[in-house]
Amino acid sequence: MESPPSEFEGRLSSGKDWREIVAWVGDLPPMPQVAAQAISMVEDPETTAQKLTDLLSKDAALAARVLKIANSAMFSRQREIKTLNQAVMVIGFKALKGIIVAATLRQLNKRFGNTEKMVWENSMATAMCATLIARKLKKRYVDEIFLLGLLHSLGQIVFLSQTDTSKDYKLVLNKIQETGCDYATAEQEIFGFAHPLIGALVAKKWNFSPETCQVILHYRDPIEGAAPTEEQEEKIAIVRLSDAIAHRAEIGSPEGYTPQDEDIEHCLKYLKFSETTGTDSAEVVETLIAETREQFDNEGGIYS
Repeated sequence: MESPPSEFEGRLSSGKDWREIVAWVGDLPPMPQVAAQAISMVEDPETTAQKLTDLLSKDAALAARVLKIANSAMFSRQREIKTLNQAVMVIGFKALKGIIVAATLRQLNKRFGNTEKMVWENSMATAMCATLIARKLKKRYVDEIFLLGLLHSLGQIVFLSQTDTSKDYKLVLNKIQETGCDYATAEQEIFGFAHPLIGALVAKKWNFSPETCQVILHYRDPIEGAAPTEEQEEKIAIVRLSDAIAHRAEIGSPEGYTPQDEDIEHCLKYLKFSETTGTDSAEVVETLIAETREQFDNEGGIYS
């Protein structure tokens, strides 16, 4: 009997067939062509800013959204960006990848009801918080972490974009309201699998790097050890912490969602936050909540 790929290990409830999930993900729509090409070009060292500008210009809606996001405080460099070429030059390719994905994901849910809005807002707040954290910890991957924060809930966005799973997602929200659990725990009980697995599989289908897929897959897994042994583990912890902070800031939190204070405390210790920033953990948490809330209030609308 064929054994499931490694990413399924321990992630399926009894009675669920991994092949059905692979087939379901296989039937999902591909990433829109211009966005897919743009992300591929960003990864290519031979790509010039002009080539990327020419490509983005072919999709007017995507180009307009990229320009709008480029002028947000997170990416702008204190001067108004008026042209797509300026945006590409000023922001840089790594950050641009996150902006293109943000613009594309928002278009995935044609129906944008309360649940879709809630999940989307949590995605954005997590991406913003991850960027804040990476800056405070002086990490070299500040421009990349926005994308990882954004993609942590890709699986939820997919759940809500598909008719067969979106109609049952209210059961997930009911489970959270009844028990105070997190999204992934509730999804596992309702569907037999959760959004980190689906997000990782879709990211793989869309040709994101193996590293990106691993961050999406593992961000809800228990953190082991006293400190990260590699950069990948560090990024996973930052995304996990950012998601928890976004919920503490009450951005994208459904009714009944229990704040994950122990999780936050553990991530801060694991990332050596107090040692690096010279502030105690209670102060760090309050600062991160306040700054994430402020940035989201100021700029969240740019992404919707």
